[in-house]
Amino acid sequence: MRKAPLIAVLAAGLTGCGLVSSPFAQPPAPPGTASPSPSGTAPTPAPSPSAESVRLTVPDAKKAAASWVAEHNRTVKDRDWWDDASKRDELFWDGTRHEVVLDQGHVEDGDKGKIRKPIRLTGRQTYYVPRRQPPGGEWFILQATYRGQDRPHVLAFWRPEGESFKLAAKSPLHYGQRIPAPQLDAEGYVAAAPRVDGTAIALEYMAFWNNSTDKRGGTRGYRLAKDNYSRLAHPRVSKGLYASFSSFTASYGFRTRDGGSFYVFSLLNPPKAIFQVLTIGGFVPRGGKAIQELAGDWYA
Repeated sequence: MRKAPLIAVLAAGLTGCGLVSSPFAQPPAPPGTASPSPSGTAPTPAPSPSAESVRLTVPDAKKAAASWVAEHNRTVKDRDWWDDASKRDELFWDGTRHEVVLDQGHVEDGDKGKIRKPIRLTGRQTYYVPRRQPPGGEWFILQATYRGQDRPHVLAFWRPEGESFKLAAKSPLHYGQRIPAPQLDAEGYVAAAPRVDGTAIALEYMAFWNNSTDKRGGTRGYRLAKDNYSRLAHPRVSKGLYASFSSFTASYGFRTRDGGSFYVFSLLNPPKAIFQVLTIGGFVPRGGKAIQELAGDWYA
């Protein structure tokens, strides 16, 4: 695998730069074509533990998202806001923080199109809030559409213990795709999917992108599905315009109604020189090992 220098990759203008079309974006499905949906009969909702075990309620998640959007929009009114590292740290986490740094570099190089604009959420908003949260913080996933965007986005929020919620990952859904229905308990909370499986899926993605022949894929039990969008994109971005990934963020995931799992995570370059962020929304059906890519965004 060839590894391109920083200048070459930035000049190439991958998805996040907005200079060329996304290698992940696919044309809309023909009129009348139904979006794929998970198969299987919906099981009876799982019984809910005591309400005392809920660390983050669904109404609290809605308030947190609204508060984050409002603070984001106030902050970006100042065109030099990203000069203050504390403002970046207050709003962003993991991959999205690196995306802000990349945008700042593009703006300083004269690309005014990368200036951050206010976010206006439109249409229906769907919240995926787990009842059981991991140690050290809370998370939830939001599916929403931005004004001016033609596809819904999936956004993962994380709140480190003692701090406010930050945007940890974001990606548009691929055309014609939708997030599978979640497994809900009687009070509307999703069942969190094991992070160990999310880690295995992230490692499989990293192995695929870092090996052009894909011969070493599938070593963790999972494998990218034959029609996975990354398989379609790989030939277009792996010929001299790609630098290998060496790390990944935490995964945020929940069980789907058919017994499968859906995860959101980001792949990163070496921590000291991150100039690419690949955010994935991956789905594995019940009993399967083939990863279907429902969302993907390459930011550079």
